[in-house]
Amino acid sequence: MSKFKTWYMDTALFNLAEVIEEGKKKLADVEFDTLVGTGFSGGVVIPALALALGKKFVLIRKETDDSHHGKGRLLGEIGEKWIFVDDFVSSGKTRRRVIDKIDDAVADMGIETECVGEYMYVNYSDEGPHFEPYSPEWAAEPRW
Repeated sequence: MSKFKTWYMDTALFNLAEVIEEGKKKLADVEFDTLVGTGFSGGVVIPALALALGKKFVLIRKETDDSHHGKGRLLGEIGEKWIFVDDFVSSGKTRRRVIDKIDDAVADMGIETECVGEYMYVNYSDEGPHFEPYSPEWAAEPRW
């Protein structure tokens, strides 16, 4: 029997237990209550990691996803301090879009929340999985 390879999804799907254990270590000293992200791999990793950590999570549908769930919709529950979770950041556009979506959603709800950083659970560099505190420069990144 042969697995269908996905390249970017292989870690999320076939090594999820390792992703969770590494996330527990890397995020142990970070103060947050919610994990936020988007995409197919995020839909696998974020809920699993959030449940393992006893945290809330929010998944954001991609704007190009016009399935029956609706474009750009949010699913889950946001807390006061959240972390953007992804496998890799290249241009920062996805991170910027996620921050804007959360900002817009909480403004509509009349609540406050704060992005405290990002956690890259794969990162295809020598750095490997890591947490990076929020940088004001992220707000200047292009949204699209």
